[in-house]
Amino acid sequence: MFSIMKDRFAFNTHCILTICLFLLLGNTFISHGGELTGVTDKTVKVGVMYDLTGPVADTWAPGVAALKAYFKMVNEKGGVHGRKIKYIIEDDRYSIPLALSGFKKLLFRDKVFALQGASGVGHTATIIPLAEKEKIPLLGATTEKKFYIPARKHVFGILMWYSDQAKLFVEYVFDDLKLKNPTIALMYPDTASGKDTRDTVRNMVKEYPVGKYKEVAFTLSALDYTSEILILKRLNPDIIYYFGYVADTSLFLRTAYKFKLNTPIVMIGQYACAEKTLDLTGKTASTVIGINCYATWDDDSEGVRIARKASLAYDPNVIHRDTNFYQGWFPAMLFYEGFKNAGRELTRESFIKGMESIDLDTQGICGDVSFSPTDHKAVENSRFLKADTDKNRFIPVTDWRRPKEYDF
Repeated sequence: MFSIMKDRFAFNTHCILTICLFLLLGNTFISHGGELTGVTDKTVKVGVMYDLTGPVADTWAPGVAALKAYFKMVNEKGGVHGRKIKYIIEDDRYSIPLALSGFKKLLFRDKVFALQGASGVGHTATIIPLAEKEKIPLLGATTEKKFYIPARKHVFGILMWYSDQAKLFVEYVFDDLKLKNPTIALMYPDTASGKDTRDTVRNMVKEYPVGKYKEVAFTLSALDYTSEILILKRLNPDIIYYFGYVADTSLFLRTAYKFKLNTPIVMIGQYACAEKTLDLTGKTASTVIGINCYATWDDDSEGVRIARKASLAYDPNVIHRDTNFYQGWFPAMLFYEGFKNAGRELTRESFIKGMESIDLDTQGICGDVSFSPTDHKAVENSRFLKADTDKNRFIPVTDWRRPKEYDF
């Protein structure tokens, strides 16, 4: 009898230990499969890194309002396959060290499922190897060709390549403006995106009959552009391509006006082609033409009407957004499409496949976008827009277009 009771006790103890071990492992599995990757039955968590208080905050901060409005719109309709999209936003202040710490926080402490960021080309390039190591999908703000050709499994683009916009700039000079042997000046910041633009323009001026060409580098945080303006005055260019952001572009335009730099046309790049620039410059921007891959607030398209409606519904005190608003709206669209295509059984692998099956008519937010396993480049079209300083708006003067093919 004692032997039987002993055996039963041993058996029951073994069962209890087995059940406890199963529950422990089960909880660990649930934590790893759900919480660690940012997915539960009811939510999916994404992390975003923007510059909210640093030198290019004017460019990225409007995107936060867009991202919030888009995800609220989606969540109020039930989310994606029954999951609400949660988001955590980090301010990287356009700093590579802060982008690195923000990446680690979002991934290891907040345990997000996927990421979008950072706020600069160099910053994003720094976190790409980490994202690949951790196998976390990243909607990256870098526009350097080397990060997309060949396609990297975990990295997807959200912006027009600056090199493509530089190509379009030179094409516009000859095909639209029809300038003959023009004197061209390029002003670019000493950053990764600036150097990428510089290298492309260098190649382009070899392809076209340019009279004179001059490069002038500057610092984004500079408080004075007098010396740069004096260099340009001596050159007397027919057109200037200024690749910068809102604050520095505005300072440049005001300084150029002060020193009577009478260049007929100043072309400004993606980030400065926003109404905020006109707010800061007024009539001094009368010769400005911008290039941008996103819509304007006043565009008459279905996609823009949806964005305006959502923005006004969730933030009714703001009746106008500049073009940089869509830098948050468009990535949010891509997240939604990726989740939708991935299906209910959401994993990072299924999300990547969902992203690679995107073939999206953005309805005017930007040009059409498609991904594939061999192509993670997003936006390929931009428009040219003329500054209307009376209405304080950028008015499109071309349709969406992409650059021609070149051997570089």
